[in-house]
Amino acid sequence: MGHRDTLERVTSFVVGLAWRVILIALLVYGLTNGIRMAYSYGHGLMYDHAMAVDGAPEEEFVISEGQSSEEIAEALLKKKFIDNADAFKVQSLLYEAKYVPGTYSISRSMTTSEIIRHLTQEGAKYQELQDKNLMDLEATTAAEEIETDANGVEVIGGSDDENMIAQDAANAAFESQLAESAAAAAGQ
Repeated sequence: MGHRDTLERVTSFVVGLAWRVILIALLVYGLTNGIRMAYSYGHGLMYDHAMAVDGAPEEEFVISEGQSSEEIAEALLKKKFIDNADAFKVQSLLYEAKYVPGTYSISRSMTTSEIIRHLTQEGAKYQELQDKNLMDLEATTAAEEIETDANGVEVIGGSDDENMIAQDAANAAFESQLAESAAAAAGQ
């Protein structure tokens, strides 16, 4: 029976060793694939590349009211301006991008960060124009009353005094041109 015990111990040792080797191999395989996938995912998030070569034509892209950065990313992905919606969302967070509804001209030769920067900068301009238009709208509403002078003639562009000053300046410029033309004709 001594021979049998030795055989069982050797067999048990070999089987245990085989399981350990298999487990270590699976662990190494899982780690290398995990690292490769993590690198690929991180590279995809941070690698800034364009979908087309330089000079690709610009196309309109519309951001609607209330559209989130996730929805914008999906729309850009669908129209093939970007190839990774997660990268757009992460970079939007990193750049603290605020998207304003409007119509934008973008190109497939723009990188993800260029698209984000462009949408953010143009959006800020849109917002500024919208704010000014709201103020101009209020000012225009007050100025929409038609003014007339004592003769019932519509006054355009300001008070009677401002209009007379402008007319006097225009008459002076016209008289100056006539004088210059007369002097040039007399000198010939």
